[in-house]
Amino acid sequence: MTNGDKTLNFILIDGTWSNSNAMFSRLKEQAKSIWGAEDLPCISLATGASAMHKLRPQPSWDRTCTAAAAIGLLSELQLLPEFTSYGLDKQAEAVEDALVALLEALTTRRLRMGRSITRKVRHCRDIC
Repeated sequence: MTNGDKTLNFILIDGTWSNSNAMFSRLKEQAKSIWGAEDLPCISLATGASAMHKLRPQPSWDRTCTAAAAIGLLSELQLLPEFTSYGLDKQAEAVEDALVALLEALTTRRLRMGRSITRKVRHCRDIC
C-alpha cells in the first residue's frame, strides 16, 4: 500500500517465530491507530532456503531468516517495472554477500570451538 506521498512501507519482523507472531499482532494494532488500516496487508516471498539454513535451519521450508526475507523482498521488487531504476538487485546481492560472510565466520568459530557445523537432528524414540 502507498500513502499520499507514494511511500511504500515494508516491515520485516526479526525474532523467534513465537515472538514474531506476538510482534505482528501488536503491529496490526499500531497500523490501525497510525494509518487507519483495518487489516495490515502482507505479502509472501518465494525465498527458498538461505545460506544460513545450513547452520541454523528453520522450522519448516516455508519459513526463512530475516536477512533472507530482505533479500527476497529486494529481488522481487526489482522485477517490478516501477522499481527497476533503483538497483535493488545490487542491494539484494550485497545483503546476500554479507549473509555468506556471516555464515563463513560462524562456521569457522564453531569449528575452532570443536562444535558441529550442523544442527543435531533430534530423534524421537518409542519408549513402549
